[in-house]
Amino acid sequence: MADFDLKSDEEKAEELKAWWKTNGIFVIAGLSLAVAGMFAYKQWEQHKLDQSEGASKLFSQLNKADSKNTSEAYKALTDDYSNTAYASLAALAAAKDSCEKNNTKQCIEQLRTAANSSQESLSNVAKIRLAKVLISTGKLDEAQQIIAQKMPLSFASIITELEGDIHFAKKDFEKARAAYDKAILSSGGQNTQLLKLKRDDLGDQLKNSSS
Repeated sequence: MADFDLKSDEEKAEELKAWWKTNGIFVIAGLSLAVAGMFAYKQWEQHKLDQSEGASKLFSQLNKADSKNTSEAYKALTDDYSNTAYASLAALAAAKDSCEKNNTKQCIEQLRTAANSSQESLSNVAKIRLAKVLISTGKLDEAQQIIAQKMPLSFASIITELEGDIHFAKKDFEKARAAYDKAILSSGGQNTQLLKLKRDDLGDQLKNSSS
């Protein structure tokens, strides 16, 4: 540092010129990349904001009972905004409507769409609902595959209950009762009245199967 201070202003200027000649292009390139990165990040953030706002508006249309464009709104959400939570919510809402109208095939398709959501919490809810519908329609193997997937521990009781429902549908009443008992024990104090009814109803089935 002391040697530098002894140099004249002209010498310092010449050294700076030489340094800039060698390194200036890298400095400019680095600044350009930084600016481009900031611009790209802002563009991506704006894109996500636009996606969220657009999906929110379509979801509002979907929720209006008197809307004439419900099917168009649902299609737009699943086609153009599939990466948003609104698309998954729309699929769940549409599936509920389809099931209430006894359009089971469409209900299953919509629940499959929701089950593939990148939103894990929504995906898990859709999988549980899909498994229930599949069991009610006799698609037991597919239902078993769904509930065999990894899910949070909070779903343990309902998954075990569904396993009992599958065993019941297959007329394997001993395994059904064991599953219902396990579901009751893992319910964490939640309302188990329906589970107990299912288990109690197995009494007659077990008697008939053993006679």
